Amino acid sequence: MATRLISSAVGIVILVAVFFLHDTIVLPLILAAVIGIILFELCRVVDGLRFRLAATAVLAYGISAPLLHFGAAAVEDGARALEAPMSVMEMIWLPLCLLALFLEFLWHHGDYKVEQLAFMGGAMYLVPWSLTKLQALNDLPRNGLFYLILALCGAWIADSGAYFTGVAIGKTKLCPKISPKKTVEGFIGGLASNAVVFAVLIAVFEKTGGGTVMPLDIVKAALLGVFCAGVSVVGDLTFSVIKREKGIKDYGKIMPGHGGLTDRFDSVLFVVPIFYYVGMTLSIF
Repeated sequence: MATRLISSAVGIVILVAVFFLHDTIVLPLILAAVIGIILFELCRVVDGLRFRLAATAVLAYGISAPLLHFGAAAVEDGARALEAPMSVMEMIWLPLCLLALFLEFLWHHGDYKVEQLAFMGGAMYLVPWSLTKLQALNDLPRNGLFYLILALCGAWIADSGAYFTGVAIGKTKLCPKISPKKTVEGFIGGLASNAVVFAVLIAVFEKTGGGTVMPLDIVKAALLGVFCAGVSVVGDLTFSVIKREKGIKDYGKIMPGHGGLTDRFDSVLFVVPIFYYVGMTLSIF
């Protein structure tokens, strides 16, 4: 418990520093590092690091994604800015990196399995696609940093609420074959934690944001929090299934008490893009 709390404290300090520098290149650099480490951990899970061409392509595409996004946002011509560098990545860089994976597949056709190809290709695209939505939230014309923080809360508050509730009163197993430590009581605690935090953050921001009127009222904010908590559990359990199938406890050891960055960002990978697209669809932002 102590090790977990210390790791969390260090992570929070780094996170706060990034929030203060959110309009600089620090945010994309941190995201590039996070994406690179997550992709490294995922490639290692399927024994993909020994296929150097494929692993290099996966890491190169993932690490470049937030930097290209930052380059797009830095261009003054708004509408075209969001298209030009992203088009380079989507239309040229992505196919080249995918081609590298298939060349590896052909080169080591007896060793590099189709399951590895599919997993690494999917991770290469989906991980940066998900986490660069944090930049998209940050780049919103109004209250971008607030929504970026809210999206992260949607994943991490639910996880923390579920953990502490489960430790305190958890008895009924939620899905013992996938994640034996998760309990129904913890799940409910995660939902409740998100509902309360979302409602409080919206209320406080309206009071302290210079008269800003948020599109969400407290009830709708609480419902969005509950929805995000549910999504976070899906993400958490999905990555738990992968660990079960591969016979590993954690994806890495970079965060003592937590495991790898993938263990810490599993729910974030699911919550952030859904939060972003729900917000865009319902005109929350």
